Amino acid sequence: MFKSKKQRSSIPIEDCDRVSSLPDSIICHILSFLPTKDTVATSILSERWKPLWLSVLTLDFTDHSFFSEIATICSQMHSVMLSRDNTLPIRSFRFKYCVTYDQPNDIIQLIIAAIQRRTETLELNMLFKSLDMKLASNIFTCRTLTVLKLKHLSILRDIPQINNTTSLLKTLHLDCVNFNTHKRIVDFLLSFPILEELQTNKVKVIRFRKFVPKTADEIKIKCLPNLVTAKLSDNKPIPLFLLSKARSLSIKLVSKILFHFTKQFTV
Repeated sequence: MFKSKKQRSSIPIEDCDRVSSLPDSIICHILSFLPTKDTVATSILSERWKPLWLSVLTLDFTDHSFFSEIATICSQMHSVMLSRDNTLPIRSFRFKYCVTYDQPNDIIQLIIAAIQRRTETLELNMLFKSLDMKLASNIFTCRTLTVLKLKHLSILRDIPQINNTTSLLKTLHLDCVNFNTHKRIVDFLLSFPILEELQTNKVKVIRFRKFVPKTADEIKIKCLPNLVTAKLSDNKPIPLFLLSKARSLSIKLVSKILFHFTKQFTV
């Protein structure tokens, strides 16, 4: 039964605001699903809510207008980063680049600062900007990063030479990502030696030449040994020999025909 207006007005305020009575950890978990600007805005609700956003372990800077000024975006990100406790980890960091001119160094430094705070999940939507090499080095060497999702990004430069044993990445999603050559795709994927899940959509090679091993090191390349699941929107850009250990391989062809292959696991 619906309560009348008079009945509703007689309900104590504390009974109406049951969310505020939840433990901090649960409220922070709820806030983690919101864009960061909305999370910060909850601080005006009451004294109870004022400090909570500072303990949210997810930073989401994807809710930008296409016409947002880069100075405004940098200022917002910088203010949030400075307000938080430096020792508090950033479990998940999501960022969408929404301006058409070149990315300023300030943006890259802020993303790197987030990665260095024990980030486990990183999602970047970069409007087909070229992957900055400083940013790439931090991604490849991060000892906590386990999930990486890249969208609208170009990887046109040489992949930094790193010690592959440092990467703990297990999940990689590439959506509308451009590479210069097939070899660059190979180098990029092999930067994550314990990768377990790979998803690609509209991955393109600008200079379309198949990867042909030439050096002794390249000939030794076999596959991603720990790969469990691979889902590709088109098999042409991704060298399939890298995926030979996958237990489940799905390829969605350009003709919209779905090919599904499942390899039986043997001990």
